[in-house]
Amino acid sequence: MRYGKRRGWRLESLEVRSLMATFQMPTLEGLANGRNTAATFNRLVGSLQAQIAIQAPKDTAPEKLAGVVDEVVDQYESASRSAFAGSPKTVALLVQQGEALRLAVDGLKQQHDLGLVNLSTFNNDAYLEIQGLTLSRDVWPAGTPLQTFLVMATETSDDLAAIATFVQSTSTVTDEQAAAVLRTEALAFQAEASLGASQQPQVATPVDQATAAFLAAVDAAIGEPDFDARVATAAAGFADALVRPGGAFGPGGSLGRRIAQPPQVETPLSIEDAATFANLRYTQVVTTSTLVLHRNFSSASNRYGRFMSTDVFRSPAQAVRKLALDQSWYGTNQAWYVEDVALPAGVLVYVGRVAPIYQGVFRREAVASLYPGMAVQYLVANTRAPGITWDNFRATGA
Repeated sequence: MRYGKRRGWRLESLEVRSLMATFQMPTLEGLANGRNTAATFNRLVGSLQAQIAIQAPKDTAPEKLAGVVDEVVDQYESASRSAFAGSPKTVALLVQQGEALRLAVDGLKQQHDLGLVNLSTFNNDAYLEIQGLTLSRDVWPAGTPLQTFLVMATETSDDLAAIATFVQSTSTVTDEQAAAVLRTEALAFQAEASLGASQQPQVATPVDQATAAFLAAVDAAIGEPDFDARVATAAAGFADALVRPGGAFGPGGSLGRRIAQPPQVETPLSIEDAATFANLRYTQVVTTSTLVLHRNFSSASNRYGRFMSTDVFRSPAQAVRKLALDQSWYGTNQAWYVEDVALPAGVLVYVGRVAPIYQGVFRREAVASLYPGMAVQYLVANTRAPGITWDNFRATGA
């Protein structure tokens, strides 16, 4: 974890009632009562992330994790309003960050409670949300690129469609339960997008309009005999407004015409996988002869991954940088080892360059410093396809 710089901070305990979790306010020295927005955001959000991680370690039960997040965020927001009352814009950003995290974790818990995601997925996704408070994040109050909003909106659109499909396939979920999950998912997207669009009103407007229309449609569907069909239509309308052709971030849209769109290929990748390629650009290829790739890994748990390269690295450190292997959280791939992977003819792969990972809490850095990426990247659709062989295990750089 990256909290060495914060060890010297003086902590001032807030007076709180007996709770399962607390937020301790860091020193306010150097923040100019919140007028230094960047420094205030960096310090307060860093403290929020650290204290949640300490009080709800990885693999904490969903109910406890959601409870810890809820209580810590409540106190963090209250402390921010009190300490920086004279800087309302800074307070608004801090509260937006808190609400974005709360809604994201609440939404995941609701999905877990209804059986939409299993415990492993909940733990992984919840901790990605907590990780996203600090350096290796996708959304910044200053510097969030338009492409990020396309990815976020597409992920949310896909999630809403998946939830609507699930609702149609089960009779155990009530209209109210389904609506609550859909509502939280949409609001979590809106909160995060609003944080990133704090300096980009041209982004905030279509996000707010699409979210409001979706929520109104879902609320109107509750209790109606065709609830399932109505929420599916609402999810499709959300996609039309934001990511499909003509939508705000989609091809030909008001903002989409300025964004590199995913390529049109026969079997497109999910937006999550597409986002691992620089500028969402990749080509789809079926091998016509044997192709030897290299897989860098550090343990049995990440040995057989789908991401490979034709590049060979001089050291694990170089592999981590060029492959953009984020080291900021749990279960990282440290690239200590490498293995050759021979693909026979007829294997589906996607080829491009590794997307950089940018750092920053309030502001995105101009150039990716820790994880510049840009190595050649192959995503192998099925690493267990017949004829694929893994051999020549060795230390990276040997």
